[in-house]
Amino acid sequence: MEESPALSKSERKKARRRERKAAEGAGARELNALADAAVERALELAAEVADSPNHPASERLIDIPVASADAARFILKRINDALAYGEWLDEVDAWVWESERSTRPPLSESGRATGIELRLEQVSASAAGHHRRGEPNAIL
Repeated sequence: MEESPALSKSERKKARRRERKAAEGAGARELNALADAAVERALELAAEVADSPNHPASERLIDIPVASADAARFILKRINDALAYGEWLDEVDAWVWESERSTRPPLSESGRATGIELRLEQVSASAAGHHRRGEPNAIL
């Protein structure tokens, strides 16, 4: 922002606050749009994941580029809300894959670049009571 020298200090401060508020609003709208797309894709994949022949074969990528772990957790909450509403939570698990915490490889170019992906897989009966951060069934 180029500030006019004719503006007083308080006017410049107000202008910076307005610009920051506009930028934050744009960021929130972008994150909500990503979350909407991720929810839509998760609901499309839920039946396929639930009907997979076994747990390892059920893993699916929700191919939405996510820039940060915080953004991924925000989107994950929205996905889980939608899965709960659709009564998929007993069969399908949404989780955040992070390269630093997982032994599994990335499933997308975006995941290779950022180290973060959103994934779905069948709920594992053996893993139901053993939550680990960064792996399926993680409590975030």
